[in-house]
Formats: sequence, C-alpha cells, structure tokens
Amino acid sequence: MYPVQTMEREKMQVLLFDFDDTLISYDASEAHGLQKALEEYNIPAEQRLFDIYREENRKLWRLIESGEITSDELRVRRFEKLIEIGGIITDVAAGVFSETYLKHFSESKQLEDGAREVLEYLHGHPQFSKAIITNGFKDTQRRRLGVTEVEHYFDHIFISDELGAKKPDPLMFDRVMERLGNPAPDSVLIIGDNLVSDIMGGKQSGLKTCWYNPKRVEAGEYSGFIDYQIQHLSELPGLLGI
Repeated sequence: MYPVQTMEREKMQVLLFDFDDTLISYDASEAHGLQKALEEYNIPAEQRLFDIYREENRKLWRLIESGEITSDELRVRRFEKLIEIGGIITDVAAGVFSETYLKHFSESKQLEDGAREVLEYLHGHPQFSKAIITNGFKDTQRRRLGVTEVEHYFDHIFISDELGAKKPDPLMFDRVMERLGNPAPDSVLIIGDNLVSDIMGGKQSGLKTCWYNPKRVEAGEYSGFIDYQIQHLSELPGLLGI
C-alpha cells in the first residue's frame, strides 16, 4: 500500500498521458502484430519466438531511451535479432518483416482497463488541457490513435517521431512545453507507466509525476521521481479532486 495522496489541485492545468501501457495495451498490440506477421510469412507462431522478440525489443527500446540507437535502427534490428536468434529460415528481409508487423500492430484496439471511462469523464472537465506524449513511430501511433478512437479526448498529440526527440530526453519535454504555451512546469502532471521515460524524464523537466503501476511493482532507485501513484486509471479523478 502507499499513503493517501493530496494534490495542489488549484495549480494543475495540463494532464500529459503516456500512450503505450498507460492508455493502450502494448502487450496486446505486440502479440497481435507478431502473430499476424508470422502467419503472413508462413512461419510457425511458436511461443519461443514471441519470447525472443519481446526480450530483444525491450533491450533495443532501452538503447532508444539512452540515445544509443535511432528509431529507424530499432525498426529493423529487432527483426534481424528475431530471425537470427530464433533460427527462422525465410527469404523475407528484416525491414519487410518489420513493416508487416507494424501494419498489424496498429490494428489492436485493446485499451488499458478503465482508460476509455476515465478519458470520457475527464472530457467533461475542460479546466484541464489534455495531451498525449508518446515515444513511437508517427505513422504507427497515428493509426493506433485512429483505431482506438481516443484522439478526440485530447487537445494535443505529441509523438517523438514528429518532435525529433524522445522521452526522457529533456528536449522532448522542452518542445512539448513550448507547444503547450510554456505553462508553469509544476502545473503539468504526466501520467505514465515507464519509470525512466515518463517519470524520471518528467520530473527532471520540473513536471509533477503520476506513476501508473497496475502490477504493483517496486520503484526502487526511481522512487524519488514519483509524486503520485495509482494502480488503476479510475483513481485519477479522485487524485485530481474531481
């Protein structure tokens, strides 16, 4: 359990939502995309291939967050790793495999539990400006926003691929704040699941942070970056005092 939290509600003006694993289930999108891509190329959809892909993808996203590789490199490299480590015999190039995967990845509509309900509720409270701030490929994220039909709940959509920087890079947050009209940083609350890109990145840019932690994991070394914590999205209105 964590302590009851209070918020300086009169100061909060902007709600910044992460997208993957905060509003939409990344795991569901990933599983759907890989299943369909394997089927399309007549490759048996063995569980070990899903495990390999997830592990390599996680490693590469950590390199993205630290600025060691680019998004374009990640798109191809994770499938090069899957083909190599998985021992897949195929004539399909990793880049082609990647594009097929992303097409199907974008089809998944599975939101996080309570996401649509809380967005609908917040939509009735125009005192807050609401935005999405997400790392990802612009074409993929735009398609996913379309299929989930949540874009109309937001005043702004900020995608790393379009801004030329990625969370937790301060440049990403600087560009977001500029487009928001440079509100006071402590009047902006970022809600996200990722302790590095959302919580540490947001805190280091002066924002208030709300860690979405449905799995109730320990924050460890990142605990000092967390202002508030919720385990279900339905807790957010209470935190905001609405």
